[in-house]
Amino acid sequence: MRKHNIDPKDLMAVERTTTALIGTAISLIILGFVVEKFELFLYLFATELKGEEHSELPKQMMHAAFYSYLGIAIVAAGIILALYTYRYYTRWVHHLEEGRIDTDKNIYLILALFIAFIGIVILASMIVL
Repeated sequence: MRKHNIDPKDLMAVERTTTALIGTAISLIILGFVVEKFELFLYLFATELKGEEHSELPKQMMHAAFYSYLGIAIVAAGIILALYTYRYYTRWVHHLEEGRIDTDKNIYLILALFIAFIGIVILASMIVL
């Protein structure tokens, strides 16, 4: 059996980063669920407050479909991130075993762009819809 000379501080730093990425993935999954279900909640809440029948159903269903697809996309991104996190961790452990450091800045760029895109889409939907 080959003994690896990995500095425990480096390994713990990789584990903290991996844990943060898993937390981000869980947050994306929860955000996607909330976005997908929140339009339905607002619709039912508004119709109950007004005491009206479900008269604007076609318009509301269009909005609900938009949020449904957006929520599904966000949940899918969270699942992809969770799966990628395992690859990220194993790759870093392999690099530490070899005694080299190789950063993966692309995941943070992709995450930042995706989160910004989600924010822009939700903001635009709040203004337009």
